[in-house]
Order: sequence, then C-alpha cells, then structure tokens
Amino acid sequence: MTRVRTRKILAAIGRHRRRAAVLLSVAFAMTMALGARDANNDAGPVAQLSKAPASARSRPNPFAGQPDAIAAGRKLYVQHCAQCHGADARGLERAVDLHLDGVRNAPPGVLFWAIQNGRLRKGMPSWSSLPDERLWQLVSYLQTLK
Repeated sequence: MTRVRTRKILAAIGRHRRRAAVLLSVAFAMTMALGARDANNDAGPVAQLSKAPASARSRPNPFAGQPDAIAAGRKLYVQHCAQCHGADARGLERAVDLHLDGVRNAPPGVLFWAIQNGRLRKGMPSWSSLPDERLWQLVSYLQTLK
C-alpha cells in the first residue's frame, strides 16, 4: 500500500513540475518579449502621446512658424534635450527618435503636454519648471524636424 501511495505522490509531483516549468517558460518568454521592445519604435512615444488630455489636443502653439521662437527652441533643445535625444534628435539608447511620424504629426498642444509632464518611468524628465514660453519654443523647434 505504501508503494502505491508513493508512486501516486511522485506522479503528482511530476505533473506539478511540468506545469511549473511551462508557466516559467511562458513568463520568461513574455519578459524577453517586453524587454526586447525597441525604445525607438513608434509604439512607445505614440502610446504616451495618446494619453494627452483632450484639452491639450486642441491647444495651438502661439509661436508657430516664428523664426525667433524656432531658434530659441533649438538652443533650449541643445541645453535640455540633446544629451538624451542626440544632436540630430534621432534618439540615444532609450530616448525616442523625435523624427518618428507619431511625434512629428502630434498636435502642438500634445507635444507641449509631453514635454511639460515627461515620462519618468522611461527616463524622460518633466520640464514643468520651464516657463510656458520656453516650452512652446521647444515645440516650435520640434515641429521643424523632418
């Protein structure tokens, strides 16, 4: 009777090990898939920009097309943004390529919101300490990227 019982217990342990192995494999595969996401693809920034409130989507840039604002925005970009996004705004390491269609086609108010609020979990700081005028100048410069 003890042999039968022992065999049943060993069989149950074997089933649980197989289940645990399958679950661990699935968890590992999901972790690898998430970790392999390219930080410079459209999914990341577009997903973040889509979180902007409706009020940001309709907010116009008061400095749109003004050469002085674009030049000031470029200076601000070099001071505050180039260290992560690169001098050419193509993105370094985890920073987003600012030439992506999702970024370039974003409404100005959404870009303003994204710069102002940042994305701390992804390493993007909040620039809410900069005056609105400076943020709009940054937006003006970003909108000139092709």
